[in-house]
Amino acid sequence: MVICKAPVWGLGRVSTKLPRLDSTSSVAEKTFTSHLHTTACLNALNIRRASSSAKERQRAERDQLTRLLKESDAKRDARNYIKHFDVTKKAPADAVPKARQAVSAILHNDPATALTGVNLGNLYEPTIFTREQLPEEKFKESSDEPLHLALVKIRQPQALDDVTLGGIASTLSQLAQLGLSTAVVLDCDDDAFCDTAHARPPLEQTIRRQATRMVAALQKYNEPGALLVEHALSHASLGGDRLSTAHVRGDVEVKDNYLLFPPIDDGVIPVIPPFAYDSDLKRVTVLADDVVLALVREFAGLTGGSSSSTESNTHSRQDVYDRPILDRIIILDPLGGIPSQNRADGAHVFVNLEAEYRDIKGELAKVSLDAKSMAGEGGPASLGSGNPFSQFVENVVAPLPGRPKHQIGDILPPDRHTKNLNVVERALKLLPPSSSGLIITPTEAATESLPEPDESGRRPKPSPNPLIHNVLTDKPMVSSSLPTSPASRLHGLHAPNPSTFLKKGIPLTMIPDPRVCGPWQPPSTGYPSIDLANDPRINLPKLVDLINDSFRRKLDPKDYLARIHGRVAGVIIAGDYEGGAICTWETPSTLRQHQFGSAIESKDTDSPHWVPYLDKFAVLTSSQGSGGVSDIVWAALVRTCFPRGVVWRSRTSNPVNKWYQERSTGMWNLPDGQWTMFWTVEGVTAGWGGVEGREQEMRRWDAYVDVCSGIEPSWLDGKKQLD
Repeated sequence: MVICKAPVWGLGRVSTKLPRLDSTSSVAEKTFTSHLHTTACLNALNIRRASSSAKERQRAERDQLTRLLKESDAKRDARNYIKHFDVTKKAPADAVPKARQAVSAILHNDPATALTGVNLGNLYEPTIFTREQLPEEKFKESSDEPLHLALVKIRQPQALDDVTLGGIASTLSQLAQLGLSTAVVLDCDDDAFCDTAHARPPLEQTIRRQATRMVAALQKYNEPGALLVEHALSHASLGGDRLSTAHVRGDVEVKDNYLLFPPIDDGVIPVIPPFAYDSDLKRVTVLADDVVLALVREFAGLTGGSSSSTESNTHSRQDVYDRPILDRIIILDPLGGIPSQNRADGAHVFVNLEAEYRDIKGELAKVSLDAKSMAGEGGPASLGSGNPFSQFVENVVAPLPGRPKHQIGDILPPDRHTKNLNVVERALKLLPPSSSGLIITPTEAATESLPEPDESGRRPKPSPNPLIHNVLTDKPMVSSSLPTSPASRLHGLHAPNPSTFLKKGIPLTMIPDPRVCGPWQPPSTGYPSIDLANDPRINLPKLVDLINDSFRRKLDPKDYLARIHGRVAGVIIAGDYEGGAICTWETPSTLRQHQFGSAIESKDTDSPHWVPYLDKFAVLTSSQGSGGVSDIVWAALVRTCFPRGVVWRSRTSNPVNKWYQERSTGMWNLPDGQWTMFWTVEGVTAGWGGVEGREQEMRRWDAYVDVCSGIEPSWLDGKKQLD
């Protein structure tokens, strides 16, 4: 007996083990095998009809939600959601004829028909191709909308109770109603020596139990159902080729994608345990992260596709089924998001992988090394014995129920965070820039959007679910550019880290680079101002185009460059001029006669003669509200370039002022009524000491008001009421 790669996905618990047919097989054996194919496929057809009906109801619910979002008041997030998920896709004019040709080829080449010698007529036709729907129905359905998919990895489901597991299943069902289908990968590793493929019987038993639990929970909440998929993966060691091909290929790959695509297309959630089959058809237990990457490669179209009896059959199946659009990589991990030593709340809320991946990986490696060094000196590792970041990691990592503290040889929390970071980074490298990753705790994912009423009949205020919020906004729960403080650690000292949202992101350029020369300093003989017009690191035309697009006005480059000449503190550029900031050092009008005197020689960054001023903050209109461009630029501005604070102004009627207010230390409407001043500087009312030519003390406040009131805009239309 061998495992038959039957083209049937919806068999439930129907056996997939069929006798191998060859020239010596009897007619009875051949007829019996054909009968099994026919019966199984008829069962699959009935299941498929039921799931298709449920899928239609989900679409109707999503259409109603889309209509409500369209009617909402100027909600940029709603518009982004509708733009992403409410896109129609037309099928090619020759789609149906192509499908019919593919079906004819499959029917003609099928060995069962030739072996039995029996013409089963219409009864036998569905056995081959109605598992994927009749061609007319398939292409009518696919013409309505593209299929969006989230790949969810659940780590250590054996540590979750039934209530939490049910909450996760409920959330995944809600994602389907919002237009995001899901596929679930189980990771039952216990963090002890799980760096290689392994086949441990106790682990296999654990995986099977947890897979059964997960399917049962999903069946309860997801109307189209759930399906355990065990035979879609293969395993083959790459040997010496691993280093050069690991990011493109892998030890694990999808060999039978027809076990995945049809159920996903019908709204059924496949549950995929970390099982694969080697060249001898022996089942091996593999790493769940390798399974995730294999699925990513398959959905991204970077593999050869499914295996089948003939090459033409493989090609036909891929023609009939469109690959889902893989939008999200979601990791549910009891440890929570990626820890951060630079944020007071202790976690990376948003990670721009293009610019931050190496730095974060280095931080985690240092913490892990410190912990292992301490373990080598005196027994078990104590993460709190190292630097403050090590202590933080120990404090915020919640141990799993019933598990002892990590011993020597176990994977430490920093190493697990590194693994999560690596798998998301590798996955997003293979996907479009619009795709994203999310690392959260299972408890957060199980949060009920609408909790049940209490005994008094009152319904408690619902807690926002990070997964639902992320689908609707493509953003983290909390903006990464918001100020943080230890008090913002709402979950308590020993709670898991808050969720981390990850994007492939964009490169970030800071000129001059504060990571090399330190925070930006006032101009001096040893620290000259940047010349925007002649600096080879800056593409001035692109910078001007960015400002014009963001402000929806035309800048007067000549006048602007003349005004800021000799004062430029630095420039921040995100991506290919998708966003940016220009900062200057300004002086109050009462002191400008001294700007080329004693002040220019000052090397004190707290000099009373210089005010750190945000002159332009711009983001392309196409990048506003999504992608995190604003947060990326702002975080670099206030945390890296001007950590001691910056001042800026905005038109009083500017709708973005609420965003500015949330990120500032304070705000004040200037006396002229046109401008609102913002600042992130502490102690704005403190004195700066005596100033040359004046006996009285000048306060910082007076200097800030003077600067923000006196700057003249440089627009080609000559109007000064906008900036």
